[in-house]
Parts: sequence; C-alpha cells; structure tokens
Amino acid sequence: MTVLNRLLATVLALALLLGGLLAVAEIVLAALGQEPWLVPHPDWTAWLAGRTLRSAVVRAALAGAVVLGLVLLVPALRRGRPGALPLPPRVPSVRTTASRKGIERTLRAAATRPDGVRDATVRARRRTVRVRAATALRDPGDLQSRVTGAVTERLEELGLSGTLRPRVTVSTGAGR
Repeated sequence: MTVLNRLLATVLALALLLGGLLAVAEIVLAALGQEPWLVPHPDWTAWLAGRTLRSAVVRAALAGAVVLGLVLLVPALRRGRPGALPLPPRVPSVRTTASRKGIERTLRAAATRPDGVRDATVRARRRTVRVRAATALRDPGDLQSRVTGAVTERLEELGLSGTLRPRVTVSTGAGR
C-alpha cells in the first residue's frame, strides 16, 4: 500500500469515525428532546424538504460526490510496487520468487563494487531498477557505465536481465 493510499485511508477513517460519533450524540440529544448540539437538523430537514433532484444545489452536491469518489478510486486502483518478483524457473514445475527488498540489497551490493562508488540506493519496480550511486570523485569518468555493467551482470545471474531494465545515475559530491 502506498503512502498516499495510507494517508487517504487514515483521513477518511478519522472523518467517518468523528461523523459517526457526532451522529450518535445528535440522535441521543434528539431522543431526549434536547436542542441539537452541532448539527441543526430541524433546520436542515426543513431546507431539504423544499429541494428536488432538479435543483442546482442538489445536482452540484451529487456531482461533487461523484468527483470525490472517482478521485479516491484512482489511487486505490493504481498498482503499487510488487512485494516479490518472479525468477525464471530452474526446474520447470517449480515457481520461484525473490523479495523486492532482497533484489534491492543484492543489486546495491553489485552497484557499490566498482572502485569510486561510495554508496548506492536501489529501488526495484515492476520493469525497472533505479540505481543512484554516489561518488566522492570529482571526475567520475566512466563510472556510470561500470555501475551499469555490474548491475546488469547481477541481473543476468538472477535471470532477470530481460525482465528488469537498470537505470543508473551517478551523483558526485564531497567525500568524507
């Protein structure tokens, strides 16, 4: 689940919880014959009784609800990063997978192997692997091609060279 989906789900759950608690409080107050606390439901009832589906306010509210629903539906239906990536079978009837984190770790180790690479971060997606290598060298020269070669070689060893494409960037910065 992506961060955006988690955030939207949390905000929506809190809004529903608070709305439910407010509704319970208002119902209890109405059952006891007390004045409304926050929601003036007698006024709202009178106002809504004078509206039909043909009034502009009702149509705008319904259109807004449809748009909000579609906006919430889009991130929910978007596919996230896979938890595991399938590996080519060594035995025909056995299906093997590797965790995305495991593939990222092994590719990070491969990316830091060439001389001059100080650190690397790796993010594996469905079809690409993004490698960001950091170096303290002022002139990295062919470091990007050497890191790409090391990552590609490791992908070939795993049997993922046709499945995942590496995208390597090298950033230079001050060393420690």
